[in-house]
Amino acid sequence: MQRTYIGQRLLLALLKEPNAQVFFAHKVLACNLRRKTVTFEDLKWQPQDGKPSKVDNGPAVAEDKASRRNTVTYNFMIGADGAHSAVRQQLMRESNIDYEQSYVDALWCDFVIAPDREGHHKLDPAYLHVWPDKERVFIVQPDVGGSSRGGMVAPGAEFARLKEHPEEIETFFQSSYPGVIPSRMSAASVREQFLRKEHLSLISIKCGQFGYEDSCVLLGDSSHTMPPFYGMGMNTGLEDVRIFFEEFLDPAHREASTKTFCPKGVIQAYTEYRKPDVQSMTDIARRHLNELKRGIPSRAIAARYQIESGLQKYFPTLDYVPMYSWIVFGHERVSVAQRKDYYQRILFSIVFTGLCTVPTLALIAQMIG
Repeated sequence: MQRTYIGQRLLLALLKEPNAQVFFAHKVLACNLRRKTVTFEDLKWQPQDGKPSKVDNGPAVAEDKASRRNTVTYNFMIGADGAHSAVRQQLMRESNIDYEQSYVDALWCDFVIAPDREGHHKLDPAYLHVWPDKERVFIVQPDVGGSSRGGMVAPGAEFARLKEHPEEIETFFQSSYPGVIPSRMSAASVREQFLRKEHLSLISIKCGQFGYEDSCVLLGDSSHTMPPFYGMGMNTGLEDVRIFFEEFLDPAHREASTKTFCPKGVIQAYTEYRKPDVQSMTDIARRHLNELKRGIPSRAIAARYQIESGLQKYFPTLDYVPMYSWIVFGHERVSVAQRKDYYQRILFSIVFTGLCTVPTLALIAQMIG
């Protein structure tokens, strides 16, 4: 399920909350964490009856009519403003925090695969579909309403060449991702979407501090940004919200006598707990691109994947769970799941590599699968 669809549903739910006010098309221009102020620009400001619109979102509001800017005073701020967070940038100015930013040497283009004539998915919605091609990959996953979302990943030079020579797009897809054209998408649709849609950089961000004192916290992509290859970017952000409130803020309120929104020490405790998990998830997502581009390089590795799945399904008493299942289908900490997976892989290698030949592994996988 895509971010846009989930975001729309969350926004609709927020609009029903009686104590929430929602302002659209307001850009954060600056914030002062020490003074607890944020300055917004109303991008669609229109005078009504000769009077400028006002933001009623705090105890103190000052309006600059000429520039359409509103400065708001807050008690507590949640910076969930994405990978290029203005709140995080201000945090870096006012605090000494570690920060790391890197890019994958590739670009991403999003494609929509329409449903068939009966409104069904053209590809089995129970699976992630991958076309590996060395330095490129095409990934398709199901979406709502019978449609699917495809993502093309390729070096920037490849994107530039196809943009300059659009007549080569169909040939490129047929050679690199056979079966996409014409079974899943028409050549015209592929070309139109490639030329119309934005070609996105793939950025990874690690931040050493997730807030300022006890008046501001960073959640989601503002505190950690990862490539989309493990499908956990938004999930990790939603998990931030759950952990911050359920495991830190709510218990602190029950234990503390203060009436402040965020008791002292909560943000620092949350940062120390959450940072190793989100940074590990960022590394995993980045490494997973190499696995997707390689595909399944040998029958032995394919057999291993099938055996691992079979152990989890048919022998639950062994408590053998692949790391992907731990991370995606539960609330296990990523750092803990990594350690468990490390020891499981050692055990797996000792037992099966030592006792079985490659043909035997393939036979066992066939029996289990």
